[in-house]
Amino acid sequence: MSGIEVFHLADAPFEAYAGPPGRIDVADVITTANSTTIAAGFVESEGGPFAYRCDYEAVCVPLDDTMTWETGTGSRATKAGDVIWIPHGGRASYRSTGVARFVYATFPVNWPEIVGWNPGEDIKDLSALGDVGKLEAVSLIQLADPRMPWMTARRSSGSQFEHAVVTRPGLGAAMTTIFIRTDAATGWNLGAGEGLILMLQGKARFGSEGMEASAGDLVWKPEDEPLRMETSGASLCVSVSAASGKPVNGPRAN
Repeated sequence: MSGIEVFHLADAPFEAYAGPPGRIDVADVITTANSTTIAAGFVESEGGPFAYRCDYEAVCVPLDDTMTWETGTGSRATKAGDVIWIPHGGRASYRSTGVARFVYATFPVNWPEIVGWNPGEDIKDLSALGDVGKLEAVSLIQLADPRMPWMTARRSSGSQFEHAVVTRPGLGAAMTTIFIRTDAATGWNLGAGEGLILMLQGKARFGSEGMEASAGDLVWKPEDEPLRMETSGASLCVSVSAASGKPVNGPRAN
């Protein structure tokens, strides 16, 4: 049985995390049960603003266009697929028009233990918080930014994909975040190291068992198992990983 797992947004096991006023529900699907480095899952929020201190590093990726995030450069409306990077000690601060969903990844993996949250047992009152963290280093990486550092990898068959690294240890982050996109059916490999793939557009098949993921789904790859992704057409996804016992290899053509 493959150790690769897929978590579908439609089946996310949301638990109440905070509220009222407004609400934040969390589905923590990549945990200490299957990861030694990062946690990840889904958040559904409504209303706000919400603000709380992140005593861990976080990467957040909106799945719709209904959110506004506070960053070190001010209040910014976000689009689906943008990346919000929050350093350790930074402030998660956002609000939504209606119901909004986003995917998060944190380092280290045990964020619920760090913040003292027991899913299904308690709901946080964010209005009672004192220090809600600093905004100075919180940044928004916009998917549509024309300065995005896209690089092209070409397979021996002639097909190709593009990738852009947006957070990495050399830039001060613990986690490496990479956009990967294709304009036609193609494939790529991820080598050694734990990591996740968030599908933003299109569909992909992966693993020896031919599992599938579509927009909004999370794919988890354990450390010792390589991952082969094959898209059925144009696609866009985000890869997130953090170094463990082995270096994490990014996407590569074959």
